[in-house]
Amino acid sequence: MTDRRIVVGVDGSPSSAHALDWAVRDARTDGAHLQVVLVWDTTWLETAPLGPIAVLEAADNYEHIARSARERLDQLIAEADTSGLRVTAEEIRGTVVPTILERGTGADRIVVGRRGLGRLGRLFMGSVSAGVVRQARVPVTIIPDPDHAAAILEQAARDHEIDETPRVVVGVDGSDASVTALRHGAELATRHDLPLHAVACWQVTTTGPLPNQFGWAPPVEDYIQHTEELLARAIAHAKLDLPEGRLVERVERSAPARGLLRAAAGARHLVLGSRGLGGFERLLLGSVSSQMVEHTPCPVTVVRA
Repeated sequence: MTDRRIVVGVDGSPSSAHALDWAVRDARTDGAHLQVVLVWDTTWLETAPLGPIAVLEAADNYEHIARSARERLDQLIAEADTSGLRVTAEEIRGTVVPTILERGTGADRIVVGRRGLGRLGRLFMGSVSAGVVRQARVPVTIIPDPDHAAAILEQAARDHEIDETPRVVVGVDGSDASVTALRHGAELATRHDLPLHAVACWQVTTTGPLPNQFGWAPPVEDYIQHTEELLARAIAHAKLDLPEGRLVERVERSAPARGLLRAAAGARHLVLGSRGLGGFERLLLGSVSSQMVEHTPCPVTVVRA
């Protein structure tokens, strides 16, 4: 029996249903145990379709909420194709982020949807998903809504040519976190029989002065060479075990978010490290992570070094 475990946070929203469907497929590929977690609190008095229960005693309110949460959880699992999988499911009264993090301790990954229900949600790329990504010690995968992903791809196709080659894309900046991301991306690529595209982005304003070249602006070719060498070192450090021809190295002259969004359009998966250098610093808390999770049309996994 496998010791692998995937934890997926749900709330009954369409977004969390998409996350559960993705987690089911991933668990089937891995032969992993799937743990489905629905966390509820008193905000369900406002967001859950429970009828006029707010006038009841607190204990009765909580009983109604717990029953509604369990029914919603059971419905989600019944609608997912979990045949042949080992699945456990629990509805828990608590605070969403700490509870999901606690259940995710020691798991192979935590999976959440990008959006959720009302306050419970703004989930999954509001405060909850951001909190899970920021604090988790295990990889976190955020699943986009199919309609939203299709709209993003349609817009991207108007802006530039889309690479429709099935692939895993990893953002690399030479940091330890991006080396960890490379390893995780290689595992995904191997498991799903896909090529791995390692992408390093650069621009003068984020790369800064090159070594030993202060006081003047080197030729563009020097920046390209510097970024190519940085990417090669990170790949060597990661010690990837991929078949010949399955690793593609790409250097993009672009801001990190823009370059990675372009590289990930049409991809199956994007992997990022939780901390980075230069343009990737503030990855978890700043605009880069928000843009990547909000606007990347494929699942995004954030890993910690």
